[in-house]
Amino acid sequence: MLSAPPWKEYPLASPLFTILTAAGLAASAVAQQQTPVPSLQPVSNLQYGAYDFEHGFTVTSGANRAIGPDILFSTLSGPAYYYGAIGGNSEKQEWLDEAQLPNRGLSGEEFVNGMAWMYCEGGYTSYFDAYVSLYTDTVACAGPSAWIPASPSFADCIYGVNQLPGSGCWFVTVDLSEGYECTLPDAANPQSGTQGTIGWSVTPFNCNSSPFLGPFLHAGVPPPGSQPTFEWRDWNGLYFGAYTHGGCYSFGVGRGDFKVAFYGAPADVQYCYGANPLDTLNLRADDAVENGTTWNYTVSNVRSAARFFLLVQPDGSGTDVCDQATTAGNGGSFTRQVSLGNLRTFVLGTRSQDFSGSLAIPPAPVNIHALFQVIRVPLTGPVNPANVDAASNGIDTTL
Repeated sequence: MLSAPPWKEYPLASPLFTILTAAGLAASAVAQQQTPVPSLQPVSNLQYGAYDFEHGFTVTSGANRAIGPDILFSTLSGPAYYYGAIGGNSEKQEWLDEAQLPNRGLSGEEFVNGMAWMYCEGGYTSYFDAYVSLYTDTVACAGPSAWIPASPSFADCIYGVNQLPGSGCWFVTVDLSEGYECTLPDAANPQSGTQGTIGWSVTPFNCNSSPFLGPFLHAGVPPPGSQPTFEWRDWNGLYFGAYTHGGCYSFGVGRGDFKVAFYGAPADVQYCYGANPLDTLNLRADDAVENGTTWNYTVSNVRSAARFFLLVQPDGSGTDVCDQATTAGNGGSFTRQVSLGNLRTFVLGTRSQDFSGSLAIPPAPVNIHALFQVIRVPLTGPVNPANVDAASNGIDTTL
C-alpha cells in the first residue's frame, strides 16, 4: 500500500493539469475543446527491463545493463507515487520534459550512451511501440527549436523502440552504446539554448488507444535545469492539430518533471565507428583520459585468441573530428582522415576473451586532441596492417 505523497493529494480522476503556456496556445487548446481530462494514477508492482537494438526488450531483475559509466542527469531517486495519464487516446501524443547536462570537460558536449525512465500502462495493451526523441535544446512553454508548427519535427536523435510492455508499471533502461550514442550539448554550450537544457520525450504508438499510458512523476526537489512543467505536442491532430504544441503543463501542485536518467561516457570521450566487416571489436573508456594519470579501458567482442595492440595518436589537425583507423574490409590497409604519423603502439599481449587494462598517460600539452584504437592480429604472421583481422571503434578525446 502506498503511503501519502509529500504534497497535497488530489482525487485520482480530478483535472490536475494546469496549462501554463502563452495566451495564444492556451486559446487554441480551449478552442479545440477535445482535450481529455488528464489525471494522476497510482503506481504499483514496479517491474524492470532493458532494451537494446540487437535484442529488443528483456525483462530483468533490477540489474539493468552496464551503460555509462557516468550519470549525467537523474531524477530517479526517491519514491514514485503517481504517473501522469492523458485520459484519452495517447496515440502519438508527445510529452516532452527537459534535462540539463553538466559542463564537465573541454568539448562542451556529452556523449549519451544510455537512458532510463519509468512509465505505467493501465491494462489496455500488452505491448506498444514508441519513439524516443532527444533534442539539443528546449525552453519552458516554447519547446525545442526543432519544433516547427504544423510540421513533423526531427529530433537530433530519434529511436524507434518496439514491443515495450504494457499492462503495468516499468523501469526501462535503453542501451545506446556501441553505435547508437547521441552527442548532446552541455549546460554551458550555446547549442542548449537560453535555458541550457536538452529535451527528451517518449511518444507511444501502436498502443490500442490506451488512455492510461504515461511517465512517473519525480517526487523530490528537481535537480538543476529541471522545470516543474512539461510540453505537450500532438503529432496526429487528435487534440490540438497535427504537429501542434498544445502548451506547457504542470500537475497543479508544482510537479511537472518526470523520472529519467541519462548515462554517458567519461568527460571529453566520444566513440566513432567504422562500417567495414572487420570493425568488430569494442573499445570502452572506463574513466576519463587525463594527462599524468592512469587510464582504464575495456575491450570486448574478442571471440578467440589473438595478439592485441593499442594505437595512440595525437591529432595535430585541430579538426576535432571523431576519427578512427578503420580496416579497408580485407585487412589489407588502414584508412584514416588524419596522418598515421606520430603513432604510438602499445602491446596488449595475447588475449582469448574480453579483457580490461590500463595505460599510464604521460604529461602532455593541455588540450591536446588524441585518438585511441585497438587492433587484433592473428597468433602467427607479421604485425603489420596487411595482417590485421579486426579493429575496434575509435575513441576521440581531449587530454
